[in-house]
Amino acid sequence: MNCTSVIFLILTIILMVIVIYEYSLIKHYKASQELMEKVKERLYETSEKVLRAEDQDEIYSIILDTAVDLVPYADKGSILLIDNNEIFHYKVVRGFQGDVVNISLKKQEAYLHNINGFKETAIIIDPKKFDENYTKKETITELKNSKALDISCTISSPIYIDNKLIGLINVDSSKPGLVFTKNELNLMNLIKSELQIALKNAFSQNKLKYLASFDELTGIMNRRCFNKIFEMEIEKIKRGDETLSIVMIDLDDFKAINDTYGHNFGDKVLKHFSHILMQCVRKSDVIARMSGDEFVILFRNCAIEMAKERMEDITAEILSRKIDGVNIYFSYGICESSFRDKLTTEEILQLADTRMYNNKRIKGVKR
Repeated sequence: MNCTSVIFLILTIILMVIVIYEYSLIKHYKASQELMEKVKERLYETSEKVLRAEDQDEIYSIILDTAVDLVPYADKGSILLIDNNEIFHYKVVRGFQGDVVNISLKKQEAYLHNINGFKETAIIIDPKKFDENYTKKETITELKNSKALDISCTISSPIYIDNKLIGLINVDSSKPGLVFTKNELNLMNLIKSELQIALKNAFSQNKLKYLASFDELTGIMNRRCFNKIFEMEIEKIKRGDETLSIVMIDLDDFKAINDTYGHNFGDKVLKHFSHILMQCVRKSDVIARMSGDEFVILFRNCAIEMAKERMEDITAEILSRKIDGVNIYFSYGICESSFRDKLTTEEILQLADTRMYNNKRIKGVKR
């Protein structure tokens, strides 16, 4: 083979290597693009599901499932939330035995605390070895019994809402010898950032839902929410043979309390009164603040005579618990409703309200 042929052969080989390399780059790029499209689509679906979720457990389960499904080679995962005592508790898990949720970790036992102070996502190579070095023996035993250490590699990421650490999200691989790469770490950061936004939106939405249904000052139900529930209860008793009682309540001389002690003390009285009412009724009963110092109680499956007895008990409890040395007095009126009645919700409330003001007049209390 002459010199020219050798040079040609070498150039041909180099060209082939370049073509193969470029082909692999293009293939990798297309695969990356496809993965990113999949990630974007899944994250959008997740955000929608999170906003429709009914409770926090469901929200965190949706978020964890998304992370585990999207990170290549991940087959397990967990979300831990931190409490006011800086203890991490498992909120939801995937791929682990259910009793792992009963295990808690001190903040100092978390991998991210020791590596970067929860500043960023990190890869944990051989999590079992780390836990054996930093976690107390009792916890290690619990983790082993729950088979929570049967993993080869973990990506751990801090969850922040409004710059406050609220927990950790971990995705794990149980494939022997597998080590997550920077590609998976970067992908996890992208996923976590989007999920934090979805989580914050969900919390904001839930707060708005709460404010729409509950009184901000006292924490009990507001008029709007009560009216909806009352309508449903009336429809319910029309189909059966149950009886309910509605009690309209109005504090006595509340204006005088505000004028004498100030509106801040008046607010304190309203919160104190609401708190006692909540302690005195059954879980099945409904309490609401209708407006100002006016409240209502719906006693489910309760005839008027029983409602009177229960209101006497509540009156005694209120009188026994002064607030800053000041007694709280109130008037009330009761209206019973059963499947035999034809009264509307407005008529029932009006009748209870009229009886309440009659009670005030008898006591000589100004309206």
